[in-house]
Amino acid sequence: MSMILTQSPAIAPIQSTHDARVSVILPTFNRAHLIAESIDSLLAQSVPPIEIVVIDDGSTDGTGDVVKRFDAPVTYIRKENGGKLSGINLGLKQITGDHVLIMDDDDLLPVDAIENLMAPFVRNPELGLTYGSLQKFQVNPETGAHEDVYTSPYPDEDGRSFFVRVMEDCYITGQPCIMVRRDCYDAISPLRTEITISEDYDVLLSLAHLYQAERVPAVTLLQRQHDGDRGPAEIRYAAEMRFTKWCEMDTVLLTDLLPKVTLGELLGRAADEPPQTPEEFQRAYFQRATIAARKKLWDMAIIAMRDAAAAGAKSGLEPIDRVILSKAMGCRYGLDELIEDPTILDDFRRAMRGLSCENEAVRAIAGTLLYAARVRLVEKDYANARGFWRLYWRFAGVGNGMRGVIGYIGRSAMKLVGVTVPV
Repeated sequence: MSMILTQSPAIAPIQSTHDARVSVILPTFNRAHLIAESIDSLLAQSVPPIEIVVIDDGSTDGTGDVVKRFDAPVTYIRKENGGKLSGINLGLKQITGDHVLIMDDDDLLPVDAIENLMAPFVRNPELGLTYGSLQKFQVNPETGAHEDVYTSPYPDEDGRSFFVRVMEDCYITGQPCIMVRRDCYDAISPLRTEITISEDYDVLLSLAHLYQAERVPAVTLLQRQHDGDRGPAEIRYAAEMRFTKWCEMDTVLLTDLLPKVTLGELLGRAADEPPQTPEEFQRAYFQRATIAARKKLWDMAIIAMRDAAAAGAKSGLEPIDRVILSKAMGCRYGLDELIEDPTILDDFRRAMRGLSCENEAVRAIAGTLLYAARVRLVEKDYANARGFWRLYWRFAGVGNGMRGVIGYIGRSAMKLVGVTVPV
């Protein structure tokens, strides 16, 4: 792991989750119709927070009137509109707890969320943060009932560092999924208020870069799905635009961060602990290329792949190398830019020349394109299915392409009869 800071002496270890002193910061803007339900879910916790500090970011819809109806431990603070992170910065100055949960004003917590998130701190007080999974829901407009919405599961643990996996993808959606030691927030504060889109991701990257994290096998967030506008007042944008906005900002965040990450950190080690063998150098460059590709930083990805080829590794791919490479074409925002301009992929493919394991590496990467084509076909998105199918053959070539298709068909057939096969 990268640099790990030890626990502040000011925060005493807890012997039980019920000893926890958890503060909740709830930044809000124009959510008078939703925030009461969010607060109620916090007050109903099996391990209740010692305080709930609501930071109103200049609401104009009566949000303050709703919040002021609640007694202690709820505190209401109003400020001029400045965005979510400015509200969190103010909240961090007000709270007194040892652990912090930041709540979104339109979401809910399961009754045992805080208890589950605090359990790992009992076993290991030097953890920086814990996180659980989420369940999306929507409200039936006719009955008012909460109905679960399909929620993609988190990726499996694969032995790589939390920081590396978060750079690949912000798979932890929503700060209410996360419990953080107060001194960890102190170390990265003040939070960057100029980040007004993907702000949760910016904070998570900063925390993950410095601290250990542990995953909790429980749902810790009920995330509301709705069509309301998002962002601070001056740049409010509709829900249907959020993927485009998030994609653009994720690219910006990693453009700044990724070049600063050392090869040791890409291997899950301390920043000053470099790779020791050509194979480790190659693996670290594979990881950099994969992160860059997923964030649409194709120039950076191509350079990293060239560096991997130049590392001079002579052995074949280890299983972890195949895991890393298999994620290179897995951007959550799609790969429209490759379909529109496949010469980008050509350049990436040429950068792999010189790898002793070139064909293995090509097949590991190409498999994702084949899978994407199949998914689009099932979804009857025939245009993109054809686009990914063409990209697959263009990247893999005839030999590797045929081998990949035959292997994919074989694995699919074995799964149909209940046989588990390795990827």
